[in-house]
Amino acid sequence: MVEVRAAEEADRRALALLFAAVAEERDGIAAEPPVDVERIEAHTDLERTLVAVSEDEVVGFLFVVERFGFGELGMMVARDWRGRGVGSALIAAAIDWARDRGLHKLALSVFPHNEAAIALYRKYGFVEEGRQVKQYRRANGELWDDLQMGLLL
Repeated sequence: MVEVRAAEEADRRALALLFAAVAEERDGIAAEPPVDVERIEAHTDLERTLVAVSEDEVVGFLFVVERFGFGELGMMVARDWRGRGVGSALIAAAIDWARDRGLHKLALSVFPHNEAAIALYRKYGFVEEGRQVKQYRRANGELWDDLQMGLLL
């Protein structure tokens, strides 16, 4: 069972470690190792972060950066928890959170090869709005596209 709640001060270290673990995979987020865990821990904006928790363990989180009436979100789920409803719970909570704050839209970026994430976003009504070709230079020299998706609230 997973509970989604607002992030708390006590979550900082777990959030930073999860970020580092996802970055270590080198395929789901733009960040790659090495990750400065202490910097992430110190600078996480808890007011705009939702966490998914199972038995006091942070198994996923989602943050929203607010700009000009819309929110840009980023999400990470622990590898062992993917495909188990954590992402769905976080997206549903983020949509409610954004509506409660009066935002008119949620936006996100995703790598085109991340088919599971794209399917999740589509399930909640996000649509593809654009693609930035060869946007991200990876540590191995590859250039990856960036797919933008949005949801009008």
